[in-house]
Amino acid sequence: MKNDLLDYYKKYNISPERQDIADLSVHYARRKKLYRQCGIPEVAFRNAEILEVGPGGGHNTLAFFHWKCKHVDLVEANPQGIKDMRALFSEEGIAEEQYSIFECLIEEYSTERKYDIVIAEGFLPTLSNQEEVTNKLKQLTNENGIVVVTCVDKVGFFVERIKKLVGRILTQNIEDYQEKVKYLTDIFQPQLKKLRGVSKIPEDWVKDNILVPTIDYGQEFSLSRAMQYFEDDFEILGTSPQMFTDYSWNKDIWYDYKKDYLEQFDRKRLSFLLANMPEIILPLNVANILAKCFMDINNAEAEYEETLDLSKVSYILECMGSVEKLVQQNFNDEFIKVFAEIETLLTCLMAGLNIDMGDYPHFFGAFGRTQQYISFVRK
Repeated sequence: MKNDLLDYYKKYNISPERQDIADLSVHYARRKKLYRQCGIPEVAFRNAEILEVGPGGGHNTLAFFHWKCKHVDLVEANPQGIKDMRALFSEEGIAEEQYSIFECLIEEYSTERKYDIVIAEGFLPTLSNQEEVTNKLKQLTNENGIVVVTCVDKVGFFVERIKKLVGRILTQNIEDYQEKVKYLTDIFQPQLKKLRGVSKIPEDWVKDNILVPTIDYGQEFSLSRAMQYFEDDFEILGTSPQMFTDYSWNKDIWYDYKKDYLEQFDRKRLSFLLANMPEIILPLNVANILAKCFMDINNAEAEYEETLDLSKVSYILECMGSVEKLVQQNFNDEFIKVFAEIETLLTCLMAGLNIDMGDYPHFFGAFGRTQQYISFVRK
C-alpha cells in the first residue's frame, strides 16, 4: 500500500514529530485543552483501552499514561518513530506492560479487540485511501467508544503553503537535505518563537512543513469531509478549534445538527487563515469565492514543487489579485497586512531579488490554523 508521507520519512530516516516536553506539566495542559475542546474530559482516559495510530515518537502518548489509562496499542509503520518512542518511554519510566507497539500500517493491523478511544493524529489528510482507513478506525471502536482524527483545511494552509513555496525557492540550488534543513531552520526558528505555545522542535517543523513533499490526491480531509465519513452510527462530540454552535432545544431530538454544522463550516472556514483571527462568518457566495481562490493557490504551489515552473508563482499572484478587494472588505487589518506582504515578497522572488524575511514582519510572524481536530462517539 502506497504511503507517500511514510516513504519520505523512511527516505531520510526521520520521525519529525518531536515535542518540547522540558516542562511536562505544560505538555499535559496542552493535551488536556485539546481533548476538552473535543468534548473529552481527562476522566474519559482513566482505565481506557486506547488505540493510537501514527504516534511517531510517542510524545503525545505520554498524556494517556499520565491520565491512568489501562493500556495503549500503538500502530506505527515508521521504524525511526518506533525507535524514538521506545527510547522516550524508557526515559520516562513507562512500564512495558502498559503498551504494545505494532510495526505496520493501520490497513494491515489485525485484531479482534475493540477500543474505548481511538486516536489518529496528523496522517489521514496525506492518504489516498482516506475512506478505507476511517472505516477501519470505526470498526475498531467500541459501542459508545470515541474516535479522534486530525483534519487539514486547504484554506487554513495558505500562510504555511506560501512559506513552503518561499523555502523551496530559496533552497532550490542546495542539493544536500541536511544543508536545506539547517538553512531553513535558521530562517524559521525566530518566527516559530513568535507563536506562543508552539511545541514542535523547529528542525522538525521545517522537515514536516517545508521540505515534506506536497501530497494531494485531489481531495482534502477537512472537517466537512470527516463529518461525511463518520455520518452513520457516529455522533459529533466536539472540535478543536470549537467551530460549531448548536442553539437547538435539548428536547428537539429530530434537529439535524450535522446538516447545520456542514453549512456553518462553509461560511466560517475562512477563520482558519490566521491562528489569532477572530471568527469570520461570511455570506456563502463570498466564502465560496475566497475558499476556491486559496485552494487554487494551494494547488499551484504543489505544481511548482513538481515542475519548478515560476509561472505557477505568477498564477498565485493573479489569484491573490482577483480577491484583493474581497480580502480588504472582509478581513481584519492583520490579515490584510499579511496578504499585502505576501504579494510583495512573491513579486520580489519573481524578479530574482534577494529576500530578507525581516522586511515582512507580519507574514514572518503569521501562522494559519492548519490542523483541526474532530471527535466522534459511536452510537
